[in-house]
Amino acid sequence: MNFLEHHDTILNAINKLIYKYTYISADGDFPYTVTNLKEIRAILEQLSKIGLFDDDIEKFKATSLFTTSNDQTRVSSEEDTLLRNAFAAMHNKLDLLYSIVTSSSLVGKEDLLLIMLPEVKGFDELAKYSKDLQKAIEFPVIDPSINGDVNIVGADQGSIILYVTVGTIAALKLVGALCWSAALIRKKHAEADIFIQQAKTLALKNEALEGLVSAQNNQLKMITEAEAAALANGHYNHNDPEAIGRLKLSMETIAGMIEKGAKIIPMTEDKDIQKAFPDYNALSLIESTIRQLKQG
Repeated sequence: MNFLEHHDTILNAINKLIYKYTYISADGDFPYTVTNLKEIRAILEQLSKIGLFDDDIEKFKATSLFTTSNDQTRVSSEEDTLLRNAFAAMHNKLDLLYSIVTSSSLVGKEDLLLIMLPEVKGFDELAKYSKDLQKAIEFPVIDPSINGDVNIVGADQGSIILYVTVGTIAALKLVGALCWSAALIRKKHAEADIFIQQAKTLALKNEALEGLVSAQNNQLKMITEAEAAALANGHYNHNDPEAIGRLKLSMETIAGMIEKGAKIIPMTEDKDIQKAFPDYNALSLIESTIRQLKQG
């Protein structure tokens, strides 16, 4: 279990998973009104992804908090007691887990990346990923205008999990932009493959099909070049062809890694930097940022 990845989720739950209730009256079977249910349900949903709170979450799901879609509900005295105990038990576990997470020497490094690689079957495959990461991250961030410096500072259990610092915030932002563009390129490749497969069902002549394939390849090439040029203009203080070539290589390499299941995640609380990286759970929704860069 990689606790550090869930640092923000745990901290958010500690701060916002609060039992908010109002005592209405001793008359009747439901003397308490509990509010803030939508946020509670959302936080518990996030905590469920960690996989350590399944029993606790099931206890919550058996209460009135989950029998309504509204933001508040009335509860009995007995259920009020049950809920108080459930919230207290959850917070005890969250506080303990958070103390474990924050004891790590990696917490607080503003230029830290978490890199999750797919399962590898041998050292040859691991060596290939090492070379890919060099092309994906090290080559673009050591540019003098970024002044990055890549170091592996830790590893964790999982398929393969590496903690890597990149030296500067500028380097971290560049990696985020590269991952975003790489996710876009991956999406465009997938769309092109679907288009070609559909075209093959039309029984087109070879010349026509080859023309469609060529057009798709040219479009993908133009998208990659446009993304690389935009990144050079936005993050470097130059846009020479060699630098753009390194950016293209980085994007294409990261796109291939994402396709295999790899994730590159910033370990920072800076929301702007977090948003600069793609949502790996919604890659099909990724859009180019070139227009936004031009308007910025």
